[in-house]
Amino acid sequence: MSKWYIKDEGSSFLEPLSDLRASFECRNGGLTILERLVRERGTEPAGFVCEDSVRGEMITARTGLKCVDNPDGELVEHDSLTLWGVLDALPELLAKDLDCADEFDSRNDLTVVGEHRVDIHSSVMVYPNVVFDATNGAIRVEENVTIKAGAVITGPCWISRNSTVSEHAAIKTNTVIGPVCKVGGEIGGTILQGFANKVHDGHLGDSIVGEWVNLGAGTTNSNLLNTYGEIILKDLNGKRHKTNRSYVGCFIGDHVKTAICTRLMTGTIIGTGAMIASSTPVPSPTPRFHWLTDGGARMYTIEKFIAVAQTVMERRGKTLDSSMEAAIRQLASE
Repeated sequence: MSKWYIKDEGSSFLEPLSDLRASFECRNGGLTILERLVRERGTEPAGFVCEDSVRGEMITARTGLKCVDNPDGELVEHDSLTLWGVLDALPELLAKDLDCADEFDSRNDLTVVGEHRVDIHSSVMVYPNVVFDATNGAIRVEENVTIKAGAVITGPCWISRNSTVSEHAAIKTNTVIGPVCKVGGEIGGTILQGFANKVHDGHLGDSIVGEWVNLGAGTTNSNLLNTYGEIILKDLNGKRHKTNRSYVGCFIGDHVKTAICTRLMTGTIIGTGAMIASSTPVPSPTPRFHWLTDGGARMYTIEKFIAVAQTVMERRGKTLDSSMEAAIRQLASE
């Protein structure tokens, strides 16, 4: 098979979701863009092209792929998307990813409703009174997931490895939970990239959430205007966009933290590294590395941010390596 390379489209691709990952690492269905291309082509890329050397080092550390200036094979440029465009494409891509995924051995210890595929890995711990509703789509639960008592999982749905679903959680259609997440409450039409906590009660709908995010207990988002009209949002640069959608939730960058009972209004965008500790609805857009309280907004001291990030990542057995730290510092200085 021919050698191929993939292009990183840069941090502006799905900002803030691609601030601290390659554009092709973004999860836009059950799989990331890169994982889907590897499945379709049958081979791993020989490397990637990136115009930013700091990003290039970070991406190499994350993926193990080599950054090259002059690829000696086919250069693949993946489709450009908007944040809300990912939500538009999610049902189709998720259904395709579920259909193409390897099957797990069948289990007879599950309560299943519906006729679509239900692939629950043998290592998954399923507590009593869990219901898998495959009436409208397939369900996939990967290795070492724990699903606690009373949860309802509704397909189409993909829950990645080493995640935990809390008691009585309602995981609704077109939801993708990336690896090593802890989720609870009500979640629907949403992608969690991975390594994120939304473990307590509260609604999260039609949203995309980055890595190392922690949503405090009772954090809830709106995904529908009271007028039922088209949602218009502002990106991180303040530019207004018509989404052609009546359902849009929130888009949350990596390492964002919210306090208990935080309110996220329709179409809210929160930049990487923001700390939300206010009792009023979160402004949109919220710039990167802003610390919000009822007393106002200030910049998150970068040394403090990095210390907190290191602590958070170590709790999951990960480290903040030098290439990621350099990318964070570069992002904070822009």
